[in-house]
Amino acid sequence: MVAALRSSSETLVIDFVLNIDPHGKEAVKARAIRTGKGWTAQTYTPTKTRQRMKEIALLARPFKPAHRLEGPLHVELVAEFARPGYMCKRSKRTGELLGGHSEWRILHTAKPDCDNISKLVLDSLKEWWRDDAQVTRLEVRKFYHAMDGKPLLRVVIRKAS
Repeated sequence: MVAALRSSSETLVIDFVLNIDPHGKEAVKARAIRTGKGWTAQTYTPTKTRQRMKEIALLARPFKPAHRLEGPLHVELVAEFARPGYMCKRSKRTGELLGGHSEWRILHTAKPDCDNISKLVLDSLKEWWRDDAQVTRLEVRKFYHAMDGKPLLRVVIRKAS
């Protein structure tokens, strides 16, 4: 994990990297429950989502500010996913990547969606602020990592000015 915390009276920047596979938040599920008067629906958060939220909260704990963040915030998320095998194959003759793929980061256009990644991260860090409605600007970028990289999730939080 790499982290930087820069703070002054006017600016606050929390910048850290979590060495985890990025995921999106799964949709809330519903199940039918029999009651004395018939059936009712009960909603729940899937187990995998709850586990991932706990993992992010635990790994981010060392970077948590001493006090809850107040006022408008800008959040930037960068998710770098593992490359699929076909993007890693090299020519036996030249050693170059096949299929015209780059050695560097490549834009990730598959699932999970940016909005689900942001929901998972913002909900995982819910103890950091009063309400995630304080986030007035949100930027989420998705990539396949560079050939020499590993999956990661970078989080940058700034006080909006």
